[in-house]
This record gives sequence, structure tokens and C-alpha cells, in this order.
Amino acid sequence: NEYKSYLSTMVRLRLEQHPEVYVSVTVYRNVKNKKQLLEQVKSKTLDSVLLDERMIMSDLHLGTAINQALHNEKNNNMSSFHRNTEILLCLSPHTNINKSFTQFGLTGRTYNLVSVCLDTDEAALEEKVRGVKEAVEGEVVNDCRGYQYDELEVQSVYSVSDTELDVGTLEQCVVMKIATK
Repeated sequence: NEYKSYLSTMVRLRLEQHPEVYVSVTVYRNVKNKKQLLEQVKSKTLDSVLLDERMIMSDLHLGTAINQALHNEKNNNMSSFHRNTEILLCLSPHTNINKSFTQFGLTGRTYNLVSVCLDTDEAALEEKVRGVKEAVEGEVVNDCRGYQYDELEVQSVYSVSDTELDVGTLEQCVVMKIATK
């Protein structure tokens, strides 16, 4: 079954603070229909956070932002009107939503993307994942080497100094900045 084999290529994140929420992460490479995907996300016909893979370091990096967004939602403290936008905003070191979209979201410069789908119902989550798979014209990957991120751009966007890197890894510095934003 093609769909079953596809499900094995996505990663399920488990957030201990939010066990009621199922999170699916899928990486697509060589995406050809960015413009159509942006239109679908804006019109809310595609219920997914679509991120530029160059800015995502790890599942920990992504999970920290998702956790923060869910925490904000649970406490009625969101800076945006939608959970998916809140995740994008929580990834960003900025409070400007447009800047967050430009740096972390799907843009004309994006060739590889990370899709994040969330739901409290597992069947509904699988339906969202299926919808993204059908919409994206690109290769679904299960790359055990991790995300293909741009280390220099990540360091620059998060303003990680060489002094900070003397104390911890880039990933540790980025996660700390997200968690303390």
C-alpha cells in the first residue's frame, strides 16, 4: 500500500507537555509547486506548517517551537490567530510575523521543505498528512542524516555569537533562544 509506505517516512514527535496532541513531521526535497502550496496554506485548504528546511536544525529545535506554540495556545497567549502561524512565530527570534514567514516559511527560495501537521485525533492527523502528500510535488524523504540546514544562516538569524558557541553547540544555543523568547 503506497499510503502505508508513506506513513513510514514521516516522523512522529511526542511532546511530553502536550501528550494529547499528535505531531507529524515530513521532509520533502526538490519541491516544484511552491506557489500553489503557498496559496493553499493561505486559503487554509492545506492544514500544515510548511517550513524551509534550511532553517530547521533538528527535531529538538522544531519540537521546542511547537511546544512553545501549544503552551501559548493553551494559556490564551498566542501572538497570532492560528496555531500553525504561532509555530512559525515561535521558531523565529523575532516578533514580526512577516519576518518569521520570510525567514522560516515556504518562499520562492525554498527547494526542500518540512511539513508539520498537528491534531488531537490520530485519524484526522493522518488525513492532514495525506492532504499534504497529495499537494506537494516533490520527493518524500526519510533521511536518517537529519535536516539539511544552512548552519551560517541559522547562526546569523538567531544571532548566535562565537562566545555562545564556546559554551554550547549551535543547536543548544538556538533551542535556548526559542525556549526563553
